[in-house]
Amino acid sequence: MLNLVTGATGFIGSHLVEALLLRGEQVHALVRPTSNAHMLRGLGADVHLGNLDDQATLMAAAEGADRIWHCAALVNDWGLPDAFVQANVDGVRNILAVATRAKVKRFIFLSTSDVYGFPGRPTLESEKPAPRGLPYVDTKVEGEMLVRNHFLKVGLPITIIRPGTVYGPRSVTLVLPIVRALLERRGYTIDRGRHLAGLTFVGNLVQAMLQAGDVPEAVGEAYNITDGTSITWAQFIHALADAMQVPHPERNYSHWQAYALASFLESTYTLQGKNGRPWITRLAVELMGTNQDFPIEKARKQLGYRPCVSFEDGIKATVAWLRQAGHIELESDT
Repeated sequence: MLNLVTGATGFIGSHLVEALLLRGEQVHALVRPTSNAHMLRGLGADVHLGNLDDQATLMAAAEGADRIWHCAALVNDWGLPDAFVQANVDGVRNILAVATRAKVKRFIFLSTSDVYGFPGRPTLESEKPAPRGLPYVDTKVEGEMLVRNHFLKVGLPITIIRPGTVYGPRSVTLVLPIVRALLERRGYTIDRGRHLAGLTFVGNLVQAMLQAGDVPEAVGEAYNITDGTSITWAQFIHALADAMQVPHPERNYSHWQAYALASFLESTYTLQGKNGRPWITRLAVELMGTNQDFPIEKARKQLGYRPCVSFEDGIKATVAWLRQAGHIELESDT
């Protein structure tokens, strides 16, 4: 079976490419010209250089594809609103048009549990996405709407995946910032880290994605995907700290304190046109300051999803990558 994977050099996309190739399937990997595709080529993927606004490149990459896995997105808690729209809305619109013309058998859209708007309570797939005035969240909501409308209007066979907090090897937008903050003794928790983290090990997520792409009953459906654990942010952060042999963070903020501080910093950065990211953002506060509780019973029942990698093994794999990539150096190495 031939697969087109967008965002193939990204955190989740690269793991998906590996898994598809291990199954003996063919992969067309859509890669931005500025990205390093050496690993993908080494694995045996057919690399196509291009952007989501390049229709000719998209059509060439999608030629003959049975499935399109749309993993490409701007995933960040801070950035220019227009950049989020271009990647997470315009890019989705373009790839949907290509998928329709290519008559693919399945279009799997990688969304996020953030589209629920951080309700802080158990949230099922039947709940409508809720914009929150946060560029990443709002554009992912809009992207989902485009996918859903394409299914309803033109019959494109789609499946939507809504993962929780994804971590694991190559996680440069979640794990790496936490690790660097711990190493530099500037880490923090919100509400003592008591909220559920909604953790999703990247290998478990890819397993669920493959099952969703295989099951005919998944057409037109959306699925919450997490590890199904009750690990809190404190447990997650402390596990990383212990593995790196560094102290647990001492700074703590209540949710309202952190949100007020993040709002002030974001406003200041915007007004002053500052480059870079505030050290705390509203999205980070909502992620760490509300329970990320997204039941996976639907995925268990319809996809046969059973998370295979435990929290302990997920942490070990993540720290092993951090060391191999040179992001950390444990005291035992010195």
